[in-house]
Amino acid sequence: MALDPIHAFYCRKDYLDLALQCKIKSGGKCARCGEIFDIEELRPHHIIELTLDNIDDVNITLNPDNIEVLCHNCHNAEHKRFGNGITEKKVYLVYGAPFSGKTTYVQSVATRNDIVVDLDKIHRAICICGLYDKPDATKKLAFRIKDLLMDEIYSATQFRKWQNAYIIGTYPERYDREEIATKYGAELVHISTTKEDCIKSVCESVKQVSIQQAIIGWIDNYYQRYRE
Repeated sequence: MALDPIHAFYCRKDYLDLALQCKIKSGGKCARCGEIFDIEELRPHHIIELTLDNIDDVNITLNPDNIEVLCHNCHNAEHKRFGNGITEKKVYLVYGAPFSGKTTYVQSVATRNDIVVDLDKIHRAICICGLYDKPDATKKLAFRIKDLLMDEIYSATQFRKWQNAYIIGTYPERYDREEIATKYGAELVHISTTKEDCIKSVCESVKQVSIQQAIIGWIDNYYQRYRE
C-alpha cells in the first residue's frame, strides 16, 4: 500500500528538522490561544494547507513563515475545520528502524483525539523502569494492553469518540505489515532513515555506553531483517 505524497512529506528529515526549529522558536507559545506549553505538546501546522498541487513547492512546504505552532486543542480544531471530523477514522502503521524518527513523525501529525499504540510507551507506563529496561515480569502485560488497543481499533465505528489511530513499531517483515494493513485497513507510513543516521541519533541521545550498544544491536538486527 503506497504512502500518499503528503504523508510522505511529513516523514522527511528536512521537514521534521524545520518543525522542531519552529517549535523551539515559539518559546512554547500557541499561535492561536496564546497559552504556554511544553515543546512536546505543540504541533506545527501549515497555514496554507498542503495539497497534491503544492506538495512540491518548497515555498509552501518548507517555508517557516507558512508554519504556525499550535497546541493540541487549537491544532485539532483547525483540522476539523478542514473536514477531518471524528467520524472519518483512519489507521496508520508507522514503521521503521529503532531511532528512525517514528515517534517524532507521529507527534507532528497526530491530534489529541487520536489513539497512539506504542509498545515502548505502554511498557514504560506500567512500571518504574527506564525506557530501555523491559523486565519479563511486566512485558506480557504490556503486550496484552497493546492487544486490547488493537481490538479497539479493529472494532471502531463512527460512534467512537477517538479519531485516527497510529500504530508505531519496527515491523521489518513485509508479511507482518501487510497483515496489519489488511486486517485494520491501515495505511503504511515508512520512516525511511539510513542505518548510519539511526546510529548517530542513538549516540547523540543516549549517554550510557551499554545501552547505546544494545540499541545499535537492535538497529543492526532490523536492517538484516527488513524487506520492502
